[in-house]
Amino acid sequence: MDTFADRLRHARLLRGLSQVALARACDLSQSAISSYENGTRQSPKKLLSLAQTLEVDIYWLSRGQGDMMPLPVVARSLAEGAWPFSSIDPAQFWTLTRKDRQVVERAVSALIDSLLISGDKA
Repeated sequence: MDTFADRLRHARLLRGLSQVALARACDLSQSAISSYENGTRQSPKKLLSLAQTLEVDIYWLSRGQGDMMPLPVVARSLAEGAWPFSSIDPAQFWTLTRKDRQVVERAVSALIDSLLISGDKA
């Protein structure tokens, strides 16, 4: 993948996101995502947000250098499986804003902690 446009499209499709879903998650317009992907808009204002939302390395996304996925994401994916919830569609999760995804993550983390603590008492 030679261009930012190619890498962005590849990462978005890999995550199963529509342009609208990615735009919403990054607080951008769908037309901005479309412009990035067709190469008419070159310098994304929200490059960090795009990289974080897509869980890709920012240098890979912007310049095509290094590995696509940052090391912690690669290690987590290999160690624990790509998607841990059989009854939740990953595409639905990825349509949430970054802030909302963080709320979900904190809620799940608190529930896991609670279950681990109650399991110790049993």
